Amino acid sequence: MALDFRRFNRSFDELFRIQINALDLFPVASCFKAWLALHYFMHVPPDEWDTGEYSPVYQMAVNSDNVMTGVVLDMVARRVRSRKNAIETFNDFLTQTVGMANGLHTWNWPDSPTVGLTDPRFAPSAARSVRLDGQEYRVDNAFTAADLARGYDFLLRGEYFTRSPELKAAIQSARALLSIPAASYRSPIERVYADGYTGKDGILPSADISTGRVVNDAGLIRRGDYHYIIAFMSAGESESTALSVLGQVISQMQTFDGS
Repeated sequence: MALDFRRFNRSFDELFRIQINALDLFPVASCFKAWLALHYFMHVPPDEWDTGEYSPVYQMAVNSDNVMTGVVLDMVARRVRSRKNAIETFNDFLTQTVGMANGLHTWNWPDSPTVGLTDPRFAPSAARSVRLDGQEYRVDNAFTAADLARGYDFLLRGEYFTRSPELKAAIQSARALLSIPAASYRSPIERVYADGYTGKDGILPSADISTGRVVNDAGLIRRGDYHYIIAFMSAGESESTALSVLGQVISQMQTFDGS
């Protein structure tokens, strides 16, 4: 398991950061979709934004639709002046704009327009493998908890430190979309914290990946004058164990706030 847990005051000063295995690679599952939403709002003109319930970006961010994820990747890439493919274009955004260290290798979901596209920079290798209990797993789309925390730091503080009205509007719109709970599903953080959050989880059953079950969740929580970032990743652990650890993190957050 990995954790990156951060607290900020009303002036958005970082008060502390607790990191456990935060630089280790884990399968990211669907967590990356939070910044695909931001990618959309930053590159599609505002008068063309469509965030209705049946729009691709809504289905991708709120309901985690995997085909629509490929549609959004392709849609945004067509707006970016680049000879690179949709995966590479998104990764450039993650690394150069958001400041992450990692990116997607593929998004080969059946019927997605991104089937067959790759970014060789993030191909599985000995240097880019997930290591669990002494075993090496070469899996696609490996990120770190620090990547996810960095991404939510950008979503939390970016609008307050930018002079760009376009970036400010994009961040606000992405946060609003990521704050909508799915109608029939609760993420791991939502299951241990009833007051809601702004974020995106990622779950993979053990049958779908060699590492064993993946349970990830990351996002922003506001309590009074304080903001928290929680970025949690796990592989090969049970869902009950992951929920127990997240519950302990939430209880510490409530202790800090005296409630």
